[in-house]
Amino acid sequence: MPEIAWVLIAVLVASAVGGVLVVRKERRDPSSFTRRADDLAWWGLLSTEEQEEADNEALDAGEQADSEARRDAAEAAEFLAARAQFNALHHP
Repeated sequence: MPEIAWVLIAVLVASAVGGVLVVRKERRDPSSFTRRADDLAWWGLLSTEEQEEADNEALDAGEQADSEARRDAAEAAEFLAARAQFNALHHP
Protein backbone atom coordinates (compact mmCIF):
# COMPACT_ATOMS: atom_id res chain seq x y z
CA MET A 1 0.00 0.00 0.00
CA PRO A 2 2.72 2.59 0.77
CA GLU A 3 4.24 1.95 -2.68
CA ILE A 4 1.00 2.98 -4.37
CA ALA A 5 0.90 6.15 -2.30
CA TRP A 6 4.48 7.04 -3.32
CA VAL A 7 3.67 6.39 -6.97
CA LEU A 8 0.58 8.62 -6.77
CA ILE A 9 2.57 11.38 -5.07
CA ALA A 10 5.28 11.13 -7.74
CA VAL A 11 2.69 11.33 -10.52
CA LEU A 12 1.04 14.37 -8.92
CA VAL A 13 4.38 16.15 -8.46
CA ALA A 14 5.42 15.37 -12.04
CA SER A 15 2.12 16.65 -13.42
CA ALA A 16 2.31 19.84 -11.34
CA VAL A 17 5.87 20.55 -12.49
CA GLY A 18 4.95 19.74 -16.10
CA GLY A 19 1.92 22.03 -15.90
CA VAL A 20 4.01 24.92 -14.60
CA LEU A 21 6.59 24.41 -17.35
CA VAL A 22 3.94 24.29 -20.07
CA VAL A 23 2.28 27.46 -18.79
CA ARG A 24 5.63 29.29 -18.69
CA LYS A 25 6.45 28.17 -22.25
CA GLU A 26 3.00 29.18 -23.49
CA ARG A 27 3.33 32.64 -21.95
CA ARG A 28 6.73 33.11 -23.57
CA ASP A 29 5.72 31.78 -26.98
CA PRO A 30 1.92 31.55 -27.45
CA SER A 31 0.87 28.76 -29.79
CA SER A 32 -2.58 30.21 -30.47
CA PHE A 33 -1.27 33.40 -32.09
CA THR A 34 0.95 32.49 -35.00
CA ARG A 35 0.69 35.56 -37.21
CA ARG A 36 3.15 38.35 -37.02
CA ALA A 37 2.35 41.91 -38.00
CA ASP A 38 4.59 41.71 -41.07
CA ASP A 39 2.68 38.75 -42.51
CA LEU A 40 0.12 41.09 -44.05
CA ALA A 41 2.48 43.90 -45.01
CA TRP A 42 2.20 42.88 -48.67
CA TRP A 43 -1.54 43.58 -48.52
CA GLY A 44 -0.95 47.28 -47.93
CA LEU A 45 1.29 47.45 -50.98
CA LEU A 46 -1.51 46.32 -53.32
CA SER A 47 -3.69 48.80 -55.12
CA THR A 48 -7.35 49.08 -54.17
CA GLU A 49 -8.37 47.20 -57.32
CA GLU A 50 -5.96 44.35 -56.58
CA GLN A 51 -7.22 44.13 -53.00
CA GLU A 52 -10.81 44.02 -54.25
CA GLU A 53 -9.92 41.31 -56.76
CA ALA A 54 -8.22 39.21 -54.06
CA ASP A 55 -11.22 39.69 -51.77
CA ASN A 56 -13.63 38.62 -54.51
CA GLU A 57 -11.55 35.53 -55.28
CA ALA A 58 -11.59 34.52 -51.61
CA LEU A 59 -15.33 35.13 -51.35
CA ASP A 60 -15.99 33.18 -54.55
CA ALA A 61 -13.97 30.25 -53.23
CA GLY A 62 -15.94 30.35 -49.99
CA GLU A 63 -19.26 30.46 -51.81
CA GLN A 64 -18.19 27.56 -54.04
CA ALA A 65 -17.22 25.48 -51.02
CA ASP A 66 -20.53 26.33 -49.34
CA SER A 67 -22.59 25.32 -52.38
CA GLU A 68 -20.62 22.07 -52.75
CA ALA A 69 -21.19 21.27 -49.07
CA ARG A 70 -24.91 21.95 -49.42
CA ARG A 71 -25.10 19.75 -52.54
CA ASP A 72 -23.22 16.95 -50.79
CA ALA A 73 -25.54 17.21 -47.78
CA ALA A 74 -28.60 17.05 -50.03
CA GLU A 75 -27.23 13.97 -51.80
CA ALA A 76 -26.52 12.30 -48.47
CA ALA A 77 -30.04 13.10 -47.25
CA GLU A 78 -31.57 11.64 -50.42
CA PHE A 79 -29.46 8.51 -50.07
CA LEU A 80 -30.47 8.06 -46.44
CA ALA A 81 -34.14 8.60 -47.28
CA ALA A 82 -33.97 6.00 -50.04
CA ARG A 83 -32.14 3.60 -47.75
CA ALA A 84 -34.73 4.09 -45.00
CA GLN A 85 -37.56 3.49 -47.48
CA PHE A 86 -35.86 0.34 -48.77
CA ASN A 87 -35.37 -0.94 -45.23
CA ALA A 88 -38.98 -0.19 -44.35
CA LEU A 89 -40.22 -2.15 -47.37
CA HIS A 90 -37.89 -5.16 -47.18
CA HIS A 91 -37.11 -5.47 -43.46
CA PRO A 92 -40.35 -5.02 -41.53
